Formats: sequence, structure tokens, C-alpha cells
Amino acid sequence: MESKFEFLSIGMKLGIAKINDDKTSYPSQVLEIIEPDELIISGPMKKGQLVLLHKGEEIEVSYFVENRGRYSFTAKVISRDLKRIYTLRIKIISSIKKIQLRNYFRIPVTLELGKCYILTKGEDKEVLIEKCEIKDISGGGMRLHCNYKHEIGDEIQWKFKIKDDLVEGKAKVVRIEEVDTFNYKYSIGVSFTDITEYNRDLIIKYIFEQQRILRLKGLI
Repeated sequence: MESKFEFLSIGMKLGIAKINDDKTSYPSQVLEIIEPDELIISGPMKKGQLVLLHKGEEIEVSYFVENRGRYSFTAKVISRDLKRIYTLRIKIISSIKKIQLRNYFRIPVTLELGKCYILTKGEDKEVLIEKCEIKDISGGGMRLHCNYKHEIGDEIQWKFKIKDDLVEGKAKVVRIEEVDTFNYKYSIGVSFTDITEYNRDLIIKYIFEQQRILRLKGLI
């Protein structure tokens, strides 16, 4: 029988959110695909602590497929194992939906960001580290000001702070423009390619908070 798990593979990162909760998403991973509609996954964690889920509980599972986008489905916990490592056996109980990242609200900001890019020249590799500035951000990507001249398709590693939380991940350069500012030469648009659901959730909560502040000021 054909598998119901579109584009999923062993080792793929997942985001797990409790149904009827605050939709906080916790990191997990595919450990085994049991055809056609069940998975063994690692139990979700939060800051090193187990996020305990129970037999019969319904959860929302999301995952990102490179060059295709983000998908989600609803699943039910079939069993839980805490003997060696925390694992869950889950069963899909809904259709798989594609999440439209372009619908994320994009908001202007000014935040410092650390960018790392591995430049390959033949067999040699050089690690380029640069301090940049975020100019706008959404749940799917951001626009940065920097001084290194990237090319479309370059993959970067990035990290920045939201209050006391360090947010980090990887992104691909999708747009480049020259800018005339005192500190920076280029504006680059990047799309997130590797980010935990927990980190994405932090970004989205920050965006909602800033959106509320701008609305109170009558700016949006």
C-alpha cells in the first residue's frame, strides 16, 4: 500500500505542536516510517526537558521539504516508549496540507545578526563571518544588509537574539540589491532552509508582538 507521508524520509526534522494548546512547536525527528500511515518519531523536547505526550493525544506535525515548501498534518499518538530514549508511535489522521509561507506577515525591524558563509575555492574552504543587520523579517525569510557580495543560491548560517533567546538556522540567498548606506553595500533577501519549529515560533511570536505595537501607534 502506498505511503501517505509525502516527501518524508528517515532523519527528517519535524515540528510537533499540541492540538488545542498555544500551538508552541517542539523539535522532533523521523526515526522510522511504518507503511502506510504510521511513524516512529523522537519525543519532543523543550530546553532539555521532555514534552510528554499521551496515548490517544492528537498533535499537529509539520516539516520542511527543500525546494517544495512546508507541510503539516494531524496525527494521533498510538504509543509512547520511555525505556531507552523517548519515542512516539504516531498515526496520520488527516490529509497533508501545504503551508503557504508567502502568507506570513513581513515586518520592518532593525536587529543585529551574525552571518557565516563557507566560501569554496577548489579544494580550499574559507569561513567568512560578518555582522549584518536585519531590515525586515517573516516566518519564511528576511532581508539583510551586509557587505559581502553574495550570489543567488548561496547558503548562509545565521543567528540573532530575540530578547534572551538565541535564534539560529540556515537560509538561501534569493535576491541581491546594491544599497547606498553608511555601513552596508548590499541588501539580500534570504529564504529559510533549515530552522527548527521552535525557532520559527519565536520569530512569529516576535512579529505578532511588533505588529501589535505598530497597530497601537497607528502605523499599520
